[in-house]
Amino acid sequence: MNFDVVTFGSAFVDVYLASPDFKKVGKTLCEVYGGKVGIKKMVITTGGGATNTAVGLERLGLQTACVCCVGRDDWGLFIRKELHREGVSQLYIQQVAEPTSYSTILVTEDGGRTALVFRGASNHLSWSKVEWAKLDPAWFYVSSLGGDFNMLTKIVRQAEKTGAKIALNPGSQEIVAATKLKAFLPKIEVLILNADEAKILPGDETKCGAKMVAITAGRKWATLIYGKKRIKLPAIQVKTIEETGAGDAFGCGLVAGLVKGWDLERALKLGIANGAAVTEHYGPKQGLLFAPEAEQWLK
Repeated sequence: MNFDVVTFGSAFVDVYLASPDFKKVGKTLCEVYGGKVGIKKMVITTGGGATNTAVGLERLGLQTACVCCVGRDDWGLFIRKELHREGVSQLYIQQVAEPTSYSTILVTEDGGRTALVFRGASNHLSWSKVEWAKLDPAWFYVSSLGGDFNMLTKIVRQAEKTGAKIALNPGSQEIVAATKLKAFLPKIEVLILNADEAKILPGDETKCGAKMVAITAGRKWATLIYGKKRIKLPAIQVKTIEETGAGDAFGCGLVAGLVKGWDLERALKLGIANGAAVTEHYGPKQGLLFAPEAEQWLK
């Protein structure tokens, strides 16, 4: 089957716990050791860069599949069911004995959060188990690979072989290996970073090697750099409930616009709108825009 986009990265089950009693001291979340904290709201959903972006792209009208790894457990089945419901192909999902990746996210009243993360099965995503000969999408969307540069090498080689374009939103383990990461960037169509990550990469972002660079600054702005062209747009101000997945939503919105052949400013606007919409809900998927909704936001 031919896909518009195949995504790579992690697949998580996320449990969100929100409480007005979570105590913040500066940038630290503090709770009494041995005490109890009442929870106002609990939401159980799926997350992870591969599944978030696959669902977001599918909702915007593109045929998608995702390459990720889950455990042979009920949480793995939970992820598969949600992807099936959203229309995302499961052809390339890997399974291992390790438990499915899991996180608990503690959400404060202002929408900020602290995540307790167990990567589990996502750490066992294997390039050797990918059916490379069958992968011929128009684009690859690559999110966090847990520092697996062998996988990134294989993706780049497959893209060169088939003529696919690559969108890369590197995870923290790729970012900390910035010098190693930079060697791949000339092969990347669009590199997606937040403002803090952009500071870590050596050199100016306009000379990093990627054809396009998108940089987000949370609730402030987003910028798309293409050669000497720089488009900077303000974030859309919404009532933020919770921010997890906003970066993935921005990325898949931007890439959806590029896949559809939109001009750069309109594609950037779609990324910004998608990111804003996600923050109005708990979890990374509920607020992802469908194509008709996206048109309304863009107006």
